[in-house]
Order: sequence, then C-alpha cells, then structure tokens
Amino acid sequence: MFLNTSIKSKALFVILIIFLNFIPNYRFLDSDISSDELFEYSILKNVGSDRFEGYNLFVVERHSTSGWEILNRTMFITDMDGRIYFEREMLTDGALADNAAEFINSTTILYAELGQAKLWNIETNTTTNLNFSGHHDIERNYANDTYFVLKGYVIEIGGEEYLYDKIQEYTPEGDLVWEVDTIDFVNESQWCPFEDMESSLRDITHSNSVIYDEKEDAVYLNSRNLNTFYKIDHKTGDVVWGLGEYGNFTMYDINGIQQEIMFYHGHDLEKISDNKFTYFDNDYHNQTDASNFHSRLIEITISETSKTANITWEWISPQDYFSGWWGDCDVLPNNNMLGVFGSTDHINTDLGARLVEVNREHEIVWEFAFPKVGDDIFGVYNMERVRFAPIVSDPRFIETINSTYLEWDIWYNFKSKTDFTGTYYINIDEVTVETGQIILPRFWQSVQIQYSVDEITAGTHNISLIVSDEAGHLSNESEKFSSTGSLIFKDINNKALVLGLSLGISGFILASGGIFVWFKFLKKKQIFKKLLQKT
Repeated sequence: MFLNTSIKSKALFVILIIFLNFIPNYRFLDSDISSDELFEYSILKNVGSDRFEGYNLFVVERHSTSGWEILNRTMFITDMDGRIYFEREMLTDGALADNAAEFINSTTILYAELGQAKLWNIETNTTTNLNFSGHHDIERNYANDTYFVLKGYVIEIGGEEYLYDKIQEYTPEGDLVWEVDTIDFVNESQWCPFEDMESSLRDITHSNSVIYDEKEDAVYLNSRNLNTFYKIDHKTGDVVWGLGEYGNFTMYDINGIQQEIMFYHGHDLEKISDNKFTYFDNDYHNQTDASNFHSRLIEITISETSKTANITWEWISPQDYFSGWWGDCDVLPNNNMLGVFGSTDHINTDLGARLVEVNREHEIVWEFAFPKVGDDIFGVYNMERVRFAPIVSDPRFIETINSTYLEWDIWYNFKSKTDFTGTYYINIDEVTVETGQIILPRFWQSVQIQYSVDEITAGTHNISLIVSDEAGHLSNESEKFSSTGSLIFKDINNKALVLGLSLGISGFILASGGIFVWFKFLKKKQIFKKLLQKT
C-alpha cells in the first residue's frame, strides 16, 4: 500500500511520473484512405518545436485555371504532417466560402453544401440535414438549439440595385425565430469607394462572420465591405456598437497611433475572451495604400466603456502570402496564432493556399502549402485546429506556506463557443484516488486542477491526471517513464524538490513525455489532501 500514515523516517522520497498520450484510435470514415497517406500535392515546411500539435479541419477546392473550372472540393481532417484521418467529398457547385466547417461538439461537424446547413457525426458517419441555408457562416446557439445564418438579398435604391444581408436564426426544422436586417443601420452611401460588385449588384455589406455570445446574449457581425464589425443585442435586435470604418470606437494601431480604419475587407472575426478578438485583415481595397498587399493576423483588445480599440498583436505577412479574399485567424492554447492565407494564388510564388502557425515572436513554426500543379490551383477558406480529447499540460510544482501541490492546465478539444462539462480522474499506481466533474471553458480558455501532496510513503509511484470530454474521450494514459537532468528548488519550509526533466520534450505533445519529481520532506505531515479545482 503506497499510503502510510506511520512513517518513522524524516526523509521521504516519491517519484511522480506523468505520461501524456493524446492520440485516439479513430476510424477512417467516408474513405478507404489509410492514415499513412499524405496529400499528393502539398508542401510542409517551417516546422518548429513550439508548434501546437493537433489535427487540422479544412475544405480544399481544386481549380483548373482554364475557365476557372472547379475540379473537386473535399473536407479533410489531417495530422500536422498531412496524413489524412477523415475525408468527405463535397459538391462543387456554389462558392467555397459557403462551405465553412467547424466542430460544435466532440463528435459533430457543422458545415454547409450549397449553403445548406448539415451536421456530420464523424464517429457514426451519419449526416443530418438542417432545414435552412445561408452564406459564408453558420453559428450555433447552444442555449436554444438554434442556428444563425447570413442571407443576402437585393433591394433597389435610387434606381440602383444593392446587395444587403440579414442575420437570421432558425430552428433545426427550419422555423425562422429571429432576424436583423443590415439595411436598418447601413446606408447605401457607405458603399466601398472601390465599388465592390457581386453578380452586377452593388455589394454593400458582404457579411462573412456571425458570432453568438450566450453569456451576453449578443450577436457579432463582420461586414467585409464596410471594414466594420458590429455588436447586436439579441433580445432587442438593436446595434450596441460598431468597430471599424463605420463604428463608434477610437482605434489605435500596434504603436498606439490613432487610425481612421483599422482593417480592410477582413474575414473570420473570432471572440477569444470578454474583451479580445482575433481577425484576418486581408488588406484588400486599402484606402490608404491600395498597393500595400500585406494581409495580417491581428488581435484586437477593446474597452466597451471608453469605446477604444487597440491592436495588441499582429503578424504582417510578406507579400507572397497576400490573400485578397478568404482567410482565417485563430488563437491556440499555447498562444500561437493559426492563419489561413487561402487564396489560390499569391504574389511572386507558385503556391496557392498557405496554412501557417505563427508564434508570438512572429516566427512561422508550421506551414502547410499547396503548390500549383500544371493548370491546377488550390484554395482554402478557413481551418480549425482540433484534438479528439481534452488537452492536459505538463504539471507545475507549486509550494505555498500551507501546501505543496501539482497544478495542470486543462483545455477542451477545440475552440468552442460554449462551456462543456467533462470528468477528471486522478490515478496513483493504477488506483483512482479522486474523480469528479470539471467545466471546460469556451474560447479555448484553460481551467486549472491542483493536487495537494503533503506526505506519501517512500518508493516509486505513477500519478496521472486523465480528463474525459462529454462523450467519454480520454485525454491520456499513464505509465513509468525514465528521465535525466534535474533542477533543485527550496522554500521557507525547508522542503526540497528535485525536478527531473525529459530533455527536448514540448509541453504540448501528442505522443509521450515525462516528468518525475522527488519530494524530500524534513517535516512529516498528513497524507494526500483533497484535490482542489480553481474556478
């Protein structure tokens, strides 16, 4: 028995070993492709040690430059090296931008074909058709089990035809339950000075992102051609504020210089905390310098009280990444940024869509690109980085005056728009010593779990923290692991910790990694304290 309350020795040594393993045993659905098969036409480069490991969900469109014929359109989930895990052929009619795909829970992808909303359960390989359609984006309202979509419509004003948008909310059965019309707050005089057109219509709004924040009961709308995004009260339908060319915020660039327009014809507005957004700035129709051609990944921090907005991080891409249309920007749990420079061609290169991960030091740590093949070119509208189970960090050793404990960071499987409930298990030597529920926060925010250890018996022991999601997918397994190297810490209680670290192993890994620690106590205390969870 590893617990012993009658230890006579003043010295107590314990080895705690963590083994992380996040790779699930998943079937390959809708395809006979093996997991060892790579994309035939792709380039993987700029692989860095601090990339965030996971799987990538995206839709690829292959064109022939002769007549702009769409040859195929396919949804993929691949690993970081391009090995195909899931594949689904999609219809080639309509626009690629109307085929966005994202996970809405641990088993189900929400996507569209010809604007028709659908759900695909990747574990059962079943597809459910939802009875509504829209363009560019679909957003789930988890609280009501409804969905927001964007609907374009034509209206004649002063003898000219304009293309406006509505935000509409539907039940899965297709009942319209809520609607906001952009014509109520967008004037035709705000038509882009570059005279954006779509099918011979004056394309005034060209909305491409809709977000629902269930805690605020607010809807966020990005209107590409207005260089502005809006916050809308879901209860009343009123515009709360706008941020951009036609908004009411004072805006500042990364250097604190006030700007009249913060971004140009951007995509993929994403909320990542109460006052932060990420955004893909295409830099198309730049009204300051139309030939600038530097698309950006940006983070915007706002104050709704003072109505100020600041760019607090940016990656200005070289011109050979410039994407006049399409694009994506997402923050990852390790704080890197995921970007999609998805257009089918770029300046001074034969590469088409370029998918990148950039760290906060502006270094590309991962890139997956699609070169031109003969007359064929490739485009990607957006992408999601995902895991198939909750994410558990390496533990941190923390000492306070009254306690000594390990602390882990936990994230949900992907950047969800709602909180999910999971279950945690703490095992020692294959015995579960604590279990309970845990809230896995939205926006890929982390939650912490602490395990307090004041005294255990001498010897070698395994400890593992395992977290399951709402569908029972487990985060990791545990076994003994050998390691080299050590760091020694001491605190005011005269306890010493020797921390052995596995050299060269990242904290965010899919395969395995190890950490083992020796506790040396000069003062005997109680046995394991109860697990603590921060809220």
